[in-house]
Amino acid sequence: MKDRLFDGISASAYWDGVIQRVSGKAHYLDAFLGELKRQAHWALIQRWGGLPRTGRILKTDLFEEAMGPDAYLTTLSDNGGLTIGVDVSPAVAQRAQGHDRSLRACYVAGDARRLPFGNDAFALIVSPSTLDHFPDPSDLGRSLRELARVLEPGGRLIITLDNRQNIFDPLLRAVHRLGWVPYFLGRSYSIRELRHELESAGFVVQETTAILHNPRLIAVAAVRLAKKLRWRPLMTLVQRTLIAAQRLEGTRVRYYTGSFVAAKAVRNMAK
Repeated sequence: MKDRLFDGISASAYWDGVIQRVSGKAHYLDAFLGELKRQAHWALIQRWGGLPRTGRILKTDLFEEAMGPDAYLTTLSDNGGLTIGVDVSPAVAQRAQGHDRSLRACYVAGDARRLPFGNDAFALIVSPSTLDHFPDPSDLGRSLRELARVLEPGGRLIITLDNRQNIFDPLLRAVHRLGWVPYFLGRSYSIRELRHELESAGFVVQETTAILHNPRLIAVAAVRLAKKLRWRPLMTLVQRTLIAAQRLEGTRVRYYTGSFVAAKAVRNMAK
């Protein structure tokens, strides 16, 4: 595994720089869009087994907790057990911890490709669009094997990745190449690719879907325009349209309209 990835700097240093650049500006994600994203992920967790009654919980990626409206790590601590968030960036982990005034969770700097935890440590792992930010696509498999290692036998993994089948994914990639996305986007994945990677890493895939059914770039632009014009009827229309679009998850086109592919997988008991 390469330790130095982003133009000669380490992954941790790269993401430290990202949080420094975006933290002093208006939030990269509107409060309404952030809440929509948070609700989509939380609904997925509840639908796919909820919180375990006992055992530790791990959330990979603390960018949401560092930045604000789409955060939900502290909600994962509602089962009363130990909840840990891990991020490759020490600056992101520190900023996220600063927002948790009651210290309901623990915050750790660590690389998903070599997690600083022992074997069989967690009953539930939630990985929200974390493993799709690697320059080397083979790191997805490495990270999934690490998640399998730290997950207890029969434990659950709930994972989302950028959706390669989304009809707007090529537009997102084009905007990224122009430098208009504030952080690196790695490869996106189809649901078939995600299933294959999970099975290769020692998981049994139980359920799949696609979530957040609104084109991210268009949604961001529409909300910004409505806020700039300060025209409440337009803002109401935009928000109701985006909320209504989430019903597409229940249709046959969900893998073409969802921003993220999602899977519920359990660690193979034989591994």
